Amino acid sequence: MGRITEALKKVTDERIERVKKRPKIQYVVKRIEGATIEEHVVAFHDPMSPVSEQYNILRTSIHQLKTTKNHKTFMLTSSIDSEGKTLTSINLAVAMARDINNKSVLLIDADMRKGKVAKYLGIPNHPGLSDFLLGKAEINEIVMNPGIDNLAVVTAGKTPRNPSELLNSRKMKDLLAAFRSQYDYILIDTPPVISLTDACILGPIVDAAILVVEAGRTQRDMAKNSEKNLIQAGVNVVGFVMTKIEHHLPGYLSKYMKQYDSYYAYHAYAN
Repeated sequence: MGRITEALKKVTDERIERVKKRPKIQYVVKRIEGATIEEHVVAFHDPMSPVSEQYNILRTSIHQLKTTKNHKTFMLTSSIDSEGKTLTSINLAVAMARDINNKSVLLIDADMRKGKVAKYLGIPNHPGLSDFLLGKAEINEIVMNPGIDNLAVVTAGKTPRNPSELLNSRKMKDLLAAFRSQYDYILIDTPPVISLTDACILGPIVDAAILVVEAGRTQRDMAKNSEKNLIQAGVNVVGFVMTKIEHHLPGYLSKYMKQYDSYYAYHAYAN
């Protein structure tokens, strides 16, 4: 083994050990009692936290795309499974619904194989996207409010035998067209790009796509290939969201952020 290889192996081993020793981070400062929504939806439980602020920053970018390019339907996907695309979709939807401009937001779970939006939002069994596309439910039966103002949700529904074909149907195109006239923004959570064709099928009929990438897990080439596949399918990829990333902050900046976090927490929970 050469010196360069040994050095690289040493650095890799040290990094793995640091990752193993990292303490579990508690993102939620205060959980809303009695809520059925899971605590991972930080934008709901702790809207003034630094984590929620990152979703607010993403919300601002989407608002700008609406203003400059009139984009209102956004698809969120990832390269592989479990990169955080569903939680990103939900937290972003909540952040957008809670904007002071009172814009109406619709979140659609288009992952009809492993949809988890209903689970995270505490929604019981309810007709969803697959039920409508199969002709087993009407449009007014699949749209529901999870208890958050300005936010409507369409869950994935029962797992069908042919989810890709359903997404590629005329009925799906007509459904999105109908929703475009009813809501200011539409966010769609879709399956990963690498293993399934769903995102490449749905992508061309939305205004823009956002690719979710997990720090320290998703390989650079994998993310590039996912973007390439989407673009080749005619999808307008407008950006990336990196999840599970940790920044090292200088002492003075960390203190500054804590001061602002305390300020917001005080005003959020004082009453």
